[in-house]
Amino acid sequence: MQTSIDLRLARHGVIVLLLGLLTGFVIADFHDRRLGDVAHLVGLIGGFGTITLGLLWPRLNLGRLWSGAGAWMTASSMYLNWLGAALRGGLGSGPDHVGPSVLGPPLLWDRVGALALSTGSLLSLLATLIVLFGLRTTAASAASAKFCADSEGLSGFGSRRQAHAASAGEHRSNFEPESD
Repeated sequence: MQTSIDLRLARHGVIVLLLGLLTGFVIADFHDRRLGDVAHLVGLIGGFGTITLGLLWPRLNLGRLWSGAGAWMTASSMYLNWLGAALRGGLGSGPDHVGPSVLGPPLLWDRVGALALSTGSLLSLLATLIVLFGLRTTAASAASAKFCADSEGLSGFGSRRQAHAASAGEHRSNFEPESD
Protein backbone atom coordinates (compact mmCIF):
# COMPACT_ATOMS: atom_id res chain seq x y z
CA MET A 1 0.00 0.00 0.00
CA GLN A 2 1.44 3.33 -1.05
CA THR A 3 1.19 6.30 1.29
CA SER A 4 -0.37 9.46 -0.10
CA ILE A 5 1.89 12.38 -0.92
CA ASP A 6 0.43 14.62 1.80
CA LEU A 7 1.21 12.09 4.54
CA ARG A 8 4.73 11.56 3.21
CA LEU A 9 5.29 15.31 3.21
CA ALA A 10 3.95 15.60 6.77
CA ARG A 11 6.22 12.71 7.83
CA HIS A 12 9.26 14.50 6.39
CA GLY A 13 8.14 17.62 8.27
CA VAL A 14 8.08 15.68 11.55
CA ILE A 15 11.58 14.32 10.84
CA VAL A 16 12.93 17.84 10.13
CA LEU A 17 11.19 19.06 13.31
CA LEU A 18 12.87 16.26 15.29
CA LEU A 19 16.26 17.17 13.79
CA GLY A 20 15.70 20.79 14.82
CA LEU A 21 14.75 19.76 18.35
CA LEU A 22 17.79 17.50 18.69
CA THR A 23 20.04 20.27 17.37
CA GLY A 24 18.92 22.40 20.30
CA PHE A 25 20.60 19.98 22.70
CA VAL A 26 24.04 20.35 21.08
CA ILE A 27 24.16 24.08 20.27
CA ALA A 28 26.72 24.62 23.04
CA ASP A 29 29.13 22.24 21.25
CA PHE A 30 29.03 24.12 17.93
CA HIS A 31 32.04 26.12 16.75
CA ASP A 32 29.68 28.91 15.74
CA ARG A 33 26.77 29.01 18.19
CA ARG A 34 24.85 31.49 16.03
CA LEU A 35 24.76 28.94 13.22
CA GLY A 36 23.72 26.35 15.80
CA ASP A 37 20.77 28.58 16.64
CA VAL A 38 20.07 28.95 12.92
CA ALA A 39 20.11 25.15 12.41
CA HIS A 40 17.82 24.72 15.42
CA LEU A 41 15.32 27.30 14.16
CA VAL A 42 15.49 26.10 10.55
CA GLY A 43 14.59 22.64 11.79
CA LEU A 44 11.71 23.88 13.91
CA ILE A 45 10.21 26.37 11.47
CA GLY A 46 10.90 24.19 8.44
CA GLY A 47 9.39 21.15 10.16
CA PHE A 48 6.21 22.93 11.16
CA GLY A 49 5.98 24.53 7.73
CA THR A 50 6.39 21.20 5.95
CA ILE A 51 3.75 19.59 8.17
CA THR A 52 1.39 22.44 7.30
CA LEU A 53 2.13 22.07 3.60
CA GLY A 54 1.38 18.36 3.93
CA LEU A 55 -2.07 19.27 5.24
CA LEU A 56 -2.57 21.80 2.45
CA TRP A 57 -1.22 19.60 -0.36
CA PRO A 58 -4.45 17.75 -1.29
CA ARG A 59 -6.18 21.09 -1.92
CA LEU A 60 -3.58 22.30 -4.43
CA ASN A 61 -4.61 22.40 -8.05
CA LEU A 62 -1.57 20.54 -9.44
CA GLY A 63 -1.11 17.66 -11.83
CA ARG A 64 0.61 14.47 -10.74
CA LEU A 65 4.02 15.48 -12.11
CA TRP A 66 4.04 18.96 -10.55
CA SER A 67 2.67 17.64 -7.28
CA GLY A 68 5.42 15.06 -6.98
CA ALA A 69 8.13 17.52 -8.01
CA GLY A 70 6.87 20.16 -5.58
CA ALA A 71 6.68 17.72 -2.66
CA TRP A 72 10.15 16.39 -3.42
CA MET A 73 11.58 19.92 -3.64
CA THR A 74 9.86 20.98 -0.41
CA ALA A 75 11.11 18.04 1.66
CA SER A 76 14.65 18.04 0.26
CA SER A 77 15.00 21.82 0.67
CA MET A 78 14.16 21.57 4.37
CA TYR A 79 16.72 18.82 4.90
CA LEU A 80 19.39 20.72 2.95
CA ASN A 81 18.76 24.01 4.78
CA TRP A 82 19.05 22.29 8.16
CA LEU A 83 22.09 20.25 7.09
CA GLY A 84 23.92 23.26 5.64
CA ALA A 85 23.48 25.33 8.80
CA ALA A 86 24.41 22.38 11.04
CA LEU A 87 27.57 21.55 9.05
CA ARG A 88 28.77 25.14 8.94
CA GLY A 89 28.07 25.69 12.63
CA GLY A 90 29.26 22.34 13.95
CA LEU A 91 32.22 21.45 11.77
CA GLY A 92 33.11 24.67 9.98
CA SER A 93 35.22 27.56 11.12
CA GLY A 94 33.78 29.88 13.73
CA PRO A 95 34.76 32.14 16.61
CA ASP A 96 35.23 29.17 18.99
CA HIS A 97 37.28 27.10 16.56
CA VAL A 98 40.97 26.87 17.50
CA GLY A 99 42.50 23.90 15.69
CA PRO A 100 41.89 21.43 12.90
CA SER A 101 38.63 19.53 12.97
CA VAL A 102 38.55 15.78 13.49
CA LEU A 103 36.63 15.23 10.25
CA GLY A 104 38.67 17.48 7.98
CA PRO A 105 39.59 21.11 7.54
CA PRO A 106 36.92 23.60 8.65
CA LEU A 107 37.10 25.42 5.31
CA LEU A 108 35.88 22.24 3.60
CA TRP A 109 32.83 22.07 5.88
CA ASP A 110 32.19 25.76 5.35
CA ARG A 111 32.07 25.14 1.60
CA VAL A 112 29.97 21.98 1.87
CA GLY A 113 27.54 23.76 4.21
CA ALA A 114 27.33 26.76 1.89
CA LEU A 115 26.61 24.47 -1.07
CA ALA A 116 23.86 22.69 0.89
CA LEU A 117 22.35 26.02 1.95
CA SER A 118 22.47 27.41 -1.60
CA THR A 119 20.87 24.30 -3.08
CA GLY A 120 18.25 24.22 -0.31
CA SER A 121 17.42 27.88 -0.85
CA LEU A 122 17.00 27.39 -4.60
CA LEU A 123 14.76 24.35 -4.05
CA SER A 124 12.72 26.30 -1.48
CA LEU A 125 12.16 29.06 -4.00
CA LEU A 126 11.08 26.62 -6.71
CA ALA A 127 8.80 24.72 -4.30
CA THR A 128 7.19 27.98 -3.19
CA LEU A 129 6.49 28.91 -6.81
CA ILE A 130 4.91 25.49 -7.42
CA VAL A 131 2.71 25.84 -4.32
CA LEU A 132 1.72 29.34 -5.38
CA PHE A 133 0.81 28.01 -8.82
CA GLY A 134 -1.19 25.21 -7.17
CA LEU A 135 -3.19 27.71 -5.14
CA ARG A 136 -4.70 29.24 -8.26
CA THR A 137 -8.40 28.80 -8.81
CA THR A 138 -9.91 27.64 -12.03
CA ALA A 139 -13.05 29.20 -13.47
CA ALA A 140 -15.11 26.12 -12.55
CA SER A 141 -13.96 26.05 -8.91
CA ALA A 142 -14.48 29.82 -8.52
CA ALA A 143 -18.02 29.56 -9.93
CA SER A 144 -18.74 26.61 -7.64
CA ALA A 145 -17.52 28.53 -4.58
CA LYS A 146 -19.63 31.56 -5.53
CA PHE A 147 -22.71 29.37 -6.02
CA CYS A 148 -22.25 27.79 -2.58
CA ALA A 149 -21.82 31.18 -0.92
CA ASP A 150 -24.88 32.62 -2.71
CA SER A 151 -27.06 29.62 -1.88
CA GLU A 152 -26.30 30.07 1.83
CA GLY A 153 -26.87 33.81 1.68
CA LEU A 154 -23.30 34.55 2.65
CA SER A 155 -21.96 36.17 -0.48
CA GLY A 156 -20.48 39.06 1.53
CA PHE A 157 -18.33 39.09 4.63
CA GLY A 158 -19.75 38.65 8.09
CA SER A 159 -21.78 36.09 9.93
CA ARG A 160 -25.41 35.05 9.64
CA ARG A 161 -26.10 36.98 12.80
CA GLN A 162 -24.81 40.19 11.20
CA ALA A 163 -26.84 39.47 8.06
CA HIS A 164 -29.95 38.99 10.19
CA ALA A 165 -29.25 42.18 12.13
CA ALA A 166 -28.80 44.08 8.86
CA SER A 167 -32.11 42.81 7.50
CA ALA A 168 -33.86 43.86 10.73
CA GLY A 169 -32.53 47.38 10.30
CA GLU A 170 -29.95 47.18 13.07
CA HIS A 171 -26.39 48.35 12.57
CA ARG A 172 -23.57 46.84 14.52
CA SER A 173 -19.90 47.53 14.01
CA ASN A 174 -17.49 44.61 13.89
CA PHE A 175 -15.56 46.25 16.70
CA GLU A 176 -18.45 46.57 19.14
CA PRO A 177 -18.96 43.70 21.59
CA GLU A 178 -22.03 41.58 21.05
CA SER A 179 -24.63 41.59 23.80
CA ASP A 180 -26.62 38.43 24.39
